[in-house]
Amino acid sequence: MSNQLVCSGCRTVLLYPRGATNVCCVMCNMVTAVPPAGMEMAQLICGSFRTLLMHARGATSVRCSCCHTVNPVPDAAAPARAPSNVAHVNCGNCRTVLMYPAGAPSVKCAICQYITNVNVSITLA
Repeated sequence: MSNQLVCSGCRTVLLYPRGATNVCCVMCNMVTAVPPAGMEMAQLICGSFRTLLMHARGATSVRCSCCHTVNPVPDAAAPARAPSNVAHVNCGNCRTVLMYPAGAPSVKCAICQYITNVNVSITLA
């Protein structure tokens, strides 16, 4: 079974085996430390830089390492809002996780400006 974390260098989502103490990113060769065992992690998208941020569950805010914006973490105890129609895809150039409105034909990366076409396949029966 593998876990995931965000590379501290290029912000790519990395998978690592249970028991690993650090992970070397194949995209940028940055070594990222694995959080201590038992520490539950959560994710959110930076409001300014639009990159995926990982943080310890229970944190009230998280600072983006790219733009240094302090992002408030939504309160897990707050009533759940209706799910938004948001989808995720990796940038076709730099592999950063991008968030976009579901159904959009493409999304432009805020980091490298590359336009990734979103593969939407419809199966007809």
